[in-house]
Order: sequence, then C-alpha cells, then structure tokens
Amino acid sequence: MVRGLLETILCPQKLDELFEKSAKTQYTKELLFSTVVEMMNTVTCGIRPSIHAVYQAKTSQMNVSVTSVYNKHSCNGD
Repeated sequence: MVRGLLETILCPQKLDELFEKSAKTQYTKELLFSTVVEMMNTVTCGIRPSIHAVYQAKTSQMNVSVTSVYNKHSCNGD
C-alpha cells in the first residue's frame, strides 16, 4: 500500500517537470531527477542499504557513472 502511494505521489513525469521549473544551477542531461528520487526512496524504504547498492542493482538500466549519481544526489544548491 505504501509503495502504491509513493508511486502515485512521486510520479516520475511530475517530478521531472517540477525539477525543470525549479532548478537554478542543476540540469538534466542523462540522469533524471526522478531517477535520483527513486534511488533515494529505495534506500529510505530499506530495500537497498545504500545509493551505491541501488546503482549496482540497476547497472544495466543506468546510462551514467556512479560518480554522476553521487554528484547529482549530493548537490545542495537547488
């Protein structure tokens, strides 16, 4: 039930639209904001122990380096 609620509230298209409207210095190239949110939720919900573990589990789906993930996830400017 919680998963369904999160999927509805954190709709990837809406998150990416919000990011595009709000971002001042960050930008989207290959790594979408919604992907970072999904990865953070996976850790927060205890499905994976870390962002790196999520990245490793999704390696075949990721088109960026793990460094790019950490750079996007750790920015505090936006």
